Amino acid sequence: MTLKSTSALAAVFAAAATGSAFAGNDDALDIVFINDGHVAPYHVAWLAGFEDAIAAYGEAFPDLEISGRWLSAEGSLERMIQQAEVTINEAPDIMFVNAINVDAFEPLVAQAQDAGITWIAVHSAMESADYSFTLGDITNGRNQGMAMCALSGGEPFQVAIMLGQAGNPSGEARRQGILEGISTCDNIEVVAEQPADWDTVRAQSIAENWMTQFPELDAISGVTDAYMYPSLAIAANSGRSDLQLYGYDGDIPILEQMRDGPVMADILLSGTREGWNFVQMAYRLHRGDELEKVYDFFTPLVLTEENHRLALENGFPENIEVYSVDQALDVAANGFREFGPDSVR
Repeated sequence: MTLKSTSALAAVFAAAATGSAFAGNDDALDIVFINDGHVAPYHVAWLAGFEDAIAAYGEAFPDLEISGRWLSAEGSLERMIQQAEVTINEAPDIMFVNAINVDAFEPLVAQAQDAGITWIAVHSAMESADYSFTLGDITNGRNQGMAMCALSGGEPFQVAIMLGQAGNPSGEARRQGILEGISTCDNIEVVAEQPADWDTVRAQSIAENWMTQFPELDAISGVTDAYMYPSLAIAANSGRSDLQLYGYDGDIPILEQMRDGPVMADILLSGTREGWNFVQMAYRLHRGDELEKVYDFFTPLVLTEENHRLALENGFPENIEVYSVDQALDVAANGFREFGPDSVR
């Protein structure tokens, strides 16, 4: 596959053509991002990309006073609601909210909009939000599941799926997609499904139990790469070098594990890319650009070149865009190329 050029990837976003424009002060832009957590590797990369982008846009556009704050709800819905209420009273220009449960935030969206704040729903689309930033979760999950089918060897194959948090639409969509993908072959048996609530400690406990409960387990599928870290360690400690792992996030350490390790497939989100993209989106709204109400982030499947070749031989669809590990690592680490100040000049 040919790596998309930076300009082509940026054009996916720049070509947005519908929706209402944000009308802020010409010389100031205040952005607040409210997230469900902050300690997972993906969230760390997310925050780093966001902060780097704020600094880069401030330097590139010195006439604009741009500021950004990142709040973590520590996995608590109650805490996230309180943070949103306080933020609305502070009246920033734009709020990005990665809601733990979108239904709980519907009243707050209206309050924010009444206060002149642009509300951007992150990962889980909200009809009431001004804009939604989504990931194509069902499609991505389906691609992961189909890759598992193509790489399972055609023999009886047991997989356990580690889920997100109950009530989170993004996690539920990923599960739906994974199951749809797995259903395209008849040799895979789903022996367990269990939510780990996006928590690596809980994921470790679940993986340990699965290793004991299912001695013939062939693979663990996860709706986030946060689950891959403890699964990798437990498989290694258990001498299970044959256990396959299927991830979702594009964390750089997990992508690197794909070269010769047990991670067979991943989905290229990249927290760094997203962090940069959020600031680009806020800047473009401040500038008055018209954006699509629902923006679906470009998130290709990642396979090694050898596994992609094998998957195609085993019936994997040729029309699904796949990045090699080297391509994915390059894109994951360099969000500024797609979404930095040069993309909006």
